[in-house]
Amino acid sequence: MRFIVGHLRRHRRKSASASVDFARESRKLPVQLGARYRVLAFQPACGHVHEMSNPLPTRLPWPPDFPDVVIHTDVRTRDNHPGYAAAKAGDAEAALMLASDLLSPDGIVSLHEIIGNRPTLLLPVVADELTGFNAIPDAMAQVLGSELGTPVIAGEIVQTNKVGHTRAPAFQRLVTPATFEGQVQPGANYVLVDDHVGLGGTLANLRGYVEARGGEVIAITTLTESRDARIISLQPATRIVLWEHYGQALDDLWKSQFGYGIDCLTEVEALNLCRQHSVAAIEDFLAQAAVEARGRGLQTAVEPGD
Repeated sequence: MRFIVGHLRRHRRKSASASVDFARESRKLPVQLGARYRVLAFQPACGHVHEMSNPLPTRLPWPPDFPDVVIHTDVRTRDNHPGYAAAKAGDAEAALMLASDLLSPDGIVSLHEIIGNRPTLLLPVVADELTGFNAIPDAMAQVLGSELGTPVIAGEIVQTNKVGHTRAPAFQRLVTPATFEGQVQPGANYVLVDDHVGLGGTLANLRGYVEARGGEVIAITTLTESRDARIISLQPATRIVLWEHYGQALDDLWKSQFGYGIDCLTEVEALNLCRQHSVAAIEDFLAQAAVEARGRGLQTAVEPGD
């Protein structure tokens, strides 16, 4: 573990003192990084993306001891990185540089402590987004896999729909849930890897997909987070507020619209719902969000006007 942390710290000192610009560094990446990391998922995912045949993803309740998401840096640092925009749009070299620069020693230590001696697979979110193929999760997984000595299974499980969640309003993200397909290894431990956690719905859906097919998600790590989003599992106090304010009516609504109950929500999703006046108001917001999302060319789990 001292080697892992020392390696990343030496890399950061070298990056901080370098005077070459990003374009010059990017041209060097196939030698410096490309030979080290075997990138499996840096092809456009159009072959996997199709209309949602089943728009209702699987969700499961959160175990009481599920760990917080391991976060590596803040949004400002990420946005100021010269390779971020290109990486988000599918540039493999830019994504590897971004991951190598911004994955944190403390985050590596936290993941190592969570994993312990358990055989574990790193599973990046492989998704074709509205801006292009997002290369960041796979690059993160490749770097983390090298540092932790953990296998990466990029490309075996993929997101099957475009959701347009980046900077979208909360209710639009709720009505456009990510769905997945691919082979889960029964009995295997998984760590999910994504570039950002906001509401946490995509990661919750991927966890549900894996665990419904016999795997176990033991941790989640992302490069960045929205405010307090690292607390991804529904907290007991928030669950009590949901049930006291809205009761069975909200649970019934959620099951009818999304196929799972409110005990499967993420903490941030639940907090957003707690701020609404009534179940009727929530239902109206969902219907309006479906109209707006379909206006952006997205499929929705909620029918407009329901």
